[in-house]
Amino acid sequence: MRILFLHPNFPAQFRHVATALAKDSSNQVFFGTIRREGSLPGVNKVFYQAKREARPETHHYVRPLENAVLQGQAVFRMAEQLKAKGFVPDVVYGHSGWGPTLFIKDIFPEAKFLCYFEWFYHAHGSDADFDPSEPLSYDDEARIRIKNAPILQDLYSCDRGLSPTYWQRQQFPSDFQGKLNVLHDGVDTEFFRPKSGAKLVLASKKLDLSHVNEIVTYATRGMEPYRGFPQFMEAVSLLQQRRPNCHVVVVGENRVAYGKKLADGKTYKDVMLDKFPIDQSRIHFTGWLPYEEYLQVLQASSAHVYLTRPFVLSWSLLESLCTGCLVVASRTAPVMEVIQDGVNGLLADFFSPQEICDRIEEALNHPDKMAQIRAKGRETIEKYYNLSVLLPKHLEWIQQQEEHTRLVLPSSVIPIDPIVSLITGNGANGKYQESKTSIETSMEVLQLNNRKVTAEEIVPLLTQYQMLPKFKQELVIDQAIAPFTCTDEESAKCHQEFCQQHQLTSETIRQNWLQQQGLTEAQLTNLATRKLRIEKFQTATWGNKLEPYFRQRKQQLDQVIYSLIRLKDADLAREIYFRLLENEQPFAELARQYSEGSEVSTGGLMGPVPLSSPHPKLAQILTINQPGELSPPTRIGEWWIIVRLEKLLPAKLDETVKQKLLNELFTTWLQEQLQPVAAKQQSMEIKKSA
Repeated sequence: MRILFLHPNFPAQFRHVATALAKDSSNQVFFGTIRREGSLPGVNKVFYQAKREARPETHHYVRPLENAVLQGQAVFRMAEQLKAKGFVPDVVYGHSGWGPTLFIKDIFPEAKFLCYFEWFYHAHGSDADFDPSEPLSYDDEARIRIKNAPILQDLYSCDRGLSPTYWQRQQFPSDFQGKLNVLHDGVDTEFFRPKSGAKLVLASKKLDLSHVNEIVTYATRGMEPYRGFPQFMEAVSLLQQRRPNCHVVVVGENRVAYGKKLADGKTYKDVMLDKFPIDQSRIHFTGWLPYEEYLQVLQASSAHVYLTRPFVLSWSLLESLCTGCLVVASRTAPVMEVIQDGVNGLLADFFSPQEICDRIEEALNHPDKMAQIRAKGRETIEKYYNLSVLLPKHLEWIQQQEEHTRLVLPSSVIPIDPIVSLITGNGANGKYQESKTSIETSMEVLQLNNRKVTAEEIVPLLTQYQMLPKFKQELVIDQAIAPFTCTDEESAKCHQEFCQQHQLTSETIRQNWLQQQGLTEAQLTNLATRKLRIEKFQTATWGNKLEPYFRQRKQQLDQVIYSLIRLKDADLAREIYFRLLENEQPFAELARQYSEGSEVSTGGLMGPVPLSSPHPKLAQILTINQPGELSPPTRIGEWWIIVRLEKLLPAKLDETVKQKLLNELFTTWLQEQLQPVAAKQQSMEIKKSA
């Protein structure tokens, strides 16, 4: 196979996969990049360089796009040179965003075009508006929208794409998510290993902490708000006051990798050291470290802090877990896909240095209790992010043919939806993979009395019994919740509640029920914990989006109590209205005497009900009225109504409302996932032509 990797940095996410392919002498592996430093055995580096940057007079919304086009042009010229030398790739695999992949289908139209999709930008609901102290302007919103232009071009052009986590894939437009597999780059679990009793000595940095028993570590590409550096430094100042023997080691460069730099030219490190009373003899900034020394830092860590906005998940989180670190991390969506609080790490509010400090102290105060959490952290990486498991899957994904294997029904012309293609097992992070091998469709899979059912009959029968939509729905849900697990305590509680619900009051009854249902103990556990795992998926996916969604839905969630009289006689309605205005009779008395609707039994009193429940015209009246205000007779259909708002009960984002909103978002997402492929394609065409 001839393959061309494209990434402005080298080797970035392609380190392991490029190295593995280059080990096979039958492969030709080229890597197009800007970065001249570094090499990989057997990988041929080729370079491209844009001739200029976006011009200052270019509209500032469009400058990132112009820079992407300039990178794409440079790659096109590099590709022409490769072509002239006889190298035409079978596969081009590039990172989307900077622009090197933009014109691949033009220079290599016959090549399979694969893309690594790391991030899709949103003005609201993820990183950009996460910090309430940094409100977005309309200008920011427009700029962020246009920033996706080169990514959208790649989504359209590529044959297939890959995202490293489920949450990151969910940031991409739903119309394109079907093109994207979820597969992490993987962590080398043999390299990142715990080392019992490790002491930290970095000779190259003249740093000797071998005498220190408490070392708190923090690793980042740049010291910046996106990775919670200001909150971390404030937490350090609190920690130093409480623990005079604790030392802190910060790995990373004094720069901004994501987000905005400070206007005055200062760095966040300088600002934080000036702002807080920090003993600089007990905080050590190592700068960038080679992997061997970085590993030493992790192995000696008493507690490792990882903070991030809802943004791209860092390798450092997974590497620290794999090394057996006790990780204190931010309670944000990308982190919550990996860490369960109290199970394989500790979580804290991103914006609360106090809570971050408290969780660090919890880790330092209870080393025995934390040993189990450390072990669970490494177990998480070994199970879901293990390079030795994921790398073969990554290689298989690259070499996968574009023809989609489908279950063929020789005796039936019923079309098979791709979403119910044959499932063969669990892939990375529990994601189901489609079978790539032909199967014997006449295999008998079920016998009931004298009736034998073969594999080729399953889908037609599910369709006939109207069970196929439910089956597809459950498959989609299983795929989504695969990465989410439950603690032993949670599993036990779920099991107990499940048995109570199904009246499995004794072990004998439970065993008989399992036999009747054809379930194993493992399947029972999966079934019992399913609701909780769905809730965890909902929280990890939409938890950070609830506040803006709540604001959007608040008017429909607000509840009202109101008094209502319905009549079909317009003149009588006006007469009653004037009686009420003059306080001649109480509303309840008139309602019982004259109202012709069901409210007659309550004296006209209705509610509390959500504002979304009444007729839209009635809801509009209730929305604009003040409590105690009487509205004149209004015609709604065949009725004349007289209404008085008694009380407005504003909705609050409490736990009940949070779960209601999460369920709404989950239901909408599920409907999108189940949308027929033809309808999705039609939707895409409409959007393209708009």
